[in-house]
Amino acid sequence: MRIGFWKVFIGLMALVVGWYLFNPLGVPSLDPRLRYLGVAPFFVPANSMKPTLKSGDTVVVSVWPYRFAEPQRGDVAIFLYPRDPGFKYVKRLIGLPGERIAVRDGKVYINGEALTEPYVLQDPQGVLPHSDMPERLVGENEFFALGDNRNHSNDSRFWGSVPRQNLIGSVVKVFESGD
Repeated sequence: MRIGFWKVFIGLMALVVGWYLFNPLGVPSLDPRLRYLGVAPFFVPANSMKPTLKSGDTVVVSVWPYRFAEPQRGDVAIFLYPRDPGFKYVKRLIGLPGERIAVRDGKVYINGEALTEPYVLQDPQGVLPHSDMPERLVGENEFFALGDNRNHSNDSRFWGSVPRQNLIGSVVKVFESGD
């Protein structure tokens, strides 16, 4: 008994469309590369993550780390901007669910303890990052995200925490621009 070409083709197309529509990886993105493979490239348009990522860099993001484990402090993550999910942001996850976060004199404090952050861009004039922030509690299933270039980053200090369901994936590879 032979199975006809069109039956196989229709069956495969139904499988592909079903995989995309049912989204078994739970990716909060319409990008088919993320939905099918769990990895995709993203272009970095700004310097809010400098020196880790610079404007013009390309990063490869994987959804797999967040499918089998919880996000960790220090992860560089891509997520849907909480105020407008049409935009994707890249920031470093600093605060985890249930933690108290404060920013004073350019230092981040988690549950009252200063956080060591060797990745933060140091201003050549020694100017401390702006935007001190009174202590806030990070909600359940939320993460507090900051850019490494604190003086030039629109981040959780200004618009609040990132819901867990907005996290797309973790940066696993960086391709630096020619600059």
